[in-house]
Amino acid sequence: MPDELGVIAAMAKAAGKPPRGYSVIGDDVAMVPSRPGRVVLKTDMLVEHTDVPPGMTYRQAARKAVAMCVSDFAAKGVRPEAFMVSLGLRSGIGRGDVDGLAQGLRDAEERWGVHLVGGDTNEAEELVVGCAMVGFARKVVDRAGASPGDVAVVTGPFGLPPAGLKILMAGARSQARFAQRARKSVLEPDPDLEVGAALAPYLTASMDSSDGLARSLHTLAKASGVGFVVEELPAAGGVMEFAAANGFDGAKMVLEGGEEYVIVGTVKPSELQAARRAAKKAGGRLIAVGKATARKGEVVRREGGGVRAIRDGGWTHLHRS
Repeated sequence: MPDELGVIAAMAKAAGKPPRGYSVIGDDVAMVPSRPGRVVLKTDMLVEHTDVPPGMTYRQAARKAVAMCVSDFAAKGVRPEAFMVSLGLRSGIGRGDVDGLAQGLRDAEERWGVHLVGGDTNEAEELVVGCAMVGFARKVVDRAGASPGDVAVVTGPFGLPPAGLKILMAGARSQARFAQRARKSVLEPDPDLEVGAALAPYLTASMDSSDGLARSLHTLAKASGVGFVVEELPAAGGVMEFAAANGFDGAKMVLEGGEEYVIVGTVKPSELQAARRAAKKAGGRLIAVGKATARKGEVVRREGGGVRAIRDGGWTHLHRS
């Protein structure tokens, strides 16, 4: 069993030699080169019993902890510069698990071009990975810029991670190819930082969707003083069929499932095609799902000849019904 110093050594080894201007892991503080504009900060916490489903390795868990922060940076159109981690580890953790955590952090560095610069280690009853991230930007897309008439957009489909969780945790039935895609979406979430950066000039408001599409739309509506009408459900391929085969509500999975880590935002109608081209050039896509309305706080879905209210549902920590 490695002690605290052994854990720190494993993390420092995985991080590798820092770029010029960055401090080496192991000092009392971490230093990164400054940039013009705003300092952008984000923290998030991965806790084993709520965020680590059966089948997820420690390597994947560490990567996910960083992905959770990266997703919010992507939604703001900001490239993160560096991150720190605070690890809560069980007494008796094995060297293999420590190495897995270190490699997961290294995976995140390589995937999103962000640098691990330090952190802290303590004993806990279960795995906890707290991630703190910093970046610099001249412009940050906030949640309050949507106006009536703006197009509601997302950068990916919804419903695949909720399906994956039902497969991993409840043994839901599925075809093998769909099950593989669904499980991967849960075990290796992949927010697209390049697409977020490319869309920043076009987004009037945006946020990360990790708590669900419905929750994101309600949050943007409240912040911007608008409403939303959803005209197309952005369901991932196979989700509706999976839901029907297992007796689940497919629309609810798409709207309230969460864990998608894609961007939900708004763009001006005149900018939609340019935004789509920018997303495509960055290797992603932009899906129009509806529009903002003047009916403040009202979020509805168009069905047939009428509309149905979309409730403010999604993941809420500490909520007990």
